Amino acid sequence: MSVQINKLHPHFAVEVVGLDASRPDPALCAQVQAIMDTHAVAVLRDQTLDDEQQIAFSRCFGELEVRPAVRTQVTERIDNPRVRHNEIFDVSNLDQAGRVLPPDDDRRSYALGNQLWHTDSSFRQLSATWSLLSARIVSPVGADTEFADTRAAYDALPEAMRARIDGLVAEHSIWHSRARRGGYQPSAEELRARPPARHRLVRTHPGSGRKALYIAMHASHIIGWPDDEGRDLLDELIDFATRPEFVYAHKWRLGDLVIWDNRCTMHRATPFDDLGLVRDMRRTTVREAVSA
Repeated sequence: MSVQINKLHPHFAVEVVGLDASRPDPALCAQVQAIMDTHAVAVLRDQTLDDEQQIAFSRCFGELEVRPAVRTQVTERIDNPRVRHNEIFDVSNLDQAGRVLPPDDDRRSYALGNQLWHTDSSFRQLSATWSLLSARIVSPVGADTEFADTRAAYDALPEAMRARIDGLVAEHSIWHSRARRGGYQPSAEELRARPPARHRLVRTHPGSGRKALYIAMHASHIIGWPDDEGRDLLDELIDFATRPEFVYAHKWRLGDLVIWDNRCTMHRATPFDDLGLVRDMRRTTVREAVSA
């Protein structure tokens, strides 16, 4: 079957039909790399993957992150047997027995932070290149994922703003975003395990050579600025970069494998009835080899 590439948005994001991610080889991986360098978001249709196959395909593109533990409602650390591999991030609303999480479970409040615009692992000094999210069970209503192209947004900024932000550095923390949505309170151990990281607001995307904003809700403040002024600037940039002309909203189908480049996009989950409907999504995340 020949590979078809269909544009989903004028600036970025494509649908890819005819690739089989369960059988990666160097030629296929090079083809995906080229697609991602240009388009930053790729929707691979009809990928019937198990966890091992998703991990194997993701490893074509670099070293993978491992997931942290998140507390249950009784504040115990768990190692979820429903998802056995540490390279798989469980982006579902299910507990280790496959039941819908109750409203008082800490994992549910933690996951609510995903409804803010964010960039995966920007709170790490070695942050993420790509994320790959596999749709195993999709919600029939809601639960779309929205993506924003921060290369196109940077290109559209007024010249005065581009000059203003050139060289600025922001501090990113997972706990900052979790406090803003969901109210998750980290333990002292979690705070030690995931300290903040610092990154430039404007970075050059390696694949395309284009400049991109590197912002979103993990960014808490700008180094050397008063906190409120830095936060206002970050909010202004996020609002600009998420204007409708820069956003693609993905409606999930069973078997979708969506890949996005965290270095030049932001994304967010949209709400759904997470206490009544089941959603099982599994993410692998590729780490940067060196700090940008």
